[in-house]
Amino acid sequence: MNYDKQVVIDGIKRTIEQTEARIVELSEPCVKSLAFSRSEERDLLKKESEKLEEENKGVGR
Repeated sequence: MNYDKQVVIDGIKRTIEQTEARIVELSEPCVKSLAFSRSEERDLLKKESEKLEEENKGVGR
């Protein structure tokens, strides 16, 4: 399969935007019983976002 590099880069950027939007959503105040699970999900999304940014740098070369 032959993919255009720009299409791959655009897809990664879109995924990063969606991930960061979800992080902001999870950062909002919530019920105390949900706080731990939301913070865990937020931390996982931050790691995923960082990994995607590194991947984006690698593809952009």
